[in-house]
Amino acid sequence: MKRLHASLTPLVWGMALAAIPAFGWDYKEEAREPVKHIFAAGATTLEVDNINGSVTVIGDGGNTMRVEGEKVIRAADRQELEQGKKEVTLDLNEKAGVAQVYVNGPFRRGSNRNNNEDPGFHQTGRRNYEVVYNLTIHVPRASALQLHSVNGAVKAEETTGKLDVRTVNGSVTLTNVGGAGKVETVNGKVTASFKQNPTAETWFKTVNGKIEATFQPNLAANLHVKTFNGEAYTDFETTAVANTAATVEQKDGRRVIRHRDARILKVGADGPDISFETLNGGIEIRKAH
Repeated sequence: MKRLHASLTPLVWGMALAAIPAFGWDYKEEAREPVKHIFAAGATTLEVDNINGSVTVIGDGGNTMRVEGEKVIRAADRQELEQGKKEVTLDLNEKAGVAQVYVNGPFRRGSNRNNNEDPGFHQTGRRNYEVVYNLTIHVPRASALQLHSVNGAVKAEETTGKLDVRTVNGSVTLTNVGGAGKVETVNGKVTASFKQNPTAETWFKTVNGKIEATFQPNLAANLHVKTFNGEAYTDFETTAVANTAATVEQKDGRRVIRHRDARILKVGADGPDISFETLNGGIEIRKAH
């Protein structure tokens, strides 16, 4: 497998620090509530905006989006528990083909999800509780996905629609997907396997974590590979794009490609740009077998 060397300018750290969870309380009370909802048929985009908890999306042959999961409330005492139940809610909306699953609460800038401002994530006051939503959502396979969380893993499998998948503290895992788009975390690993290669521009990014991506053997793309503290490997045959010359050597029985100032490697014929960026971690770009 070839080794690819490149570097990444350090990213702004504020985005990671702003979302550190305010956990650590000695919670003595806990309550759990089931979550279940079926959106009407016809939604083509799923938008999930979670704060604490995991998000798993599974594509299937159905024609509706079905939400299942659990709301977990932990608090210092019974009064705080009841406050958490009341203040943090799961808003379920559908409009213009978009099914929204939105965790709302006092940490949001505004209470109305449908305004034009990014609601953001702001802890406006110390509360002696935490609320976690762990959600599993079944969708039609061709659904476009907008999956966002702050503290929790995000997963998608068996989907072919456009991808916008992000978390801050947690891993991102895509399994047997066929879409293109943005996949990003700050503290966590990014893993992706494609049953259909991306046909549009695609990004994979993390700050503290490894990126592993597996594509079909007929991949045609320009690979942009950047890592600061780590190494990058691929078992695809690549050629350097103009002005990104590489040197080739043998090491430990493997063909090693060192790219001092390289940024772009071409695989196959003309194809989309696929970017891989990490600060602290390696990158592996593999061929499916």
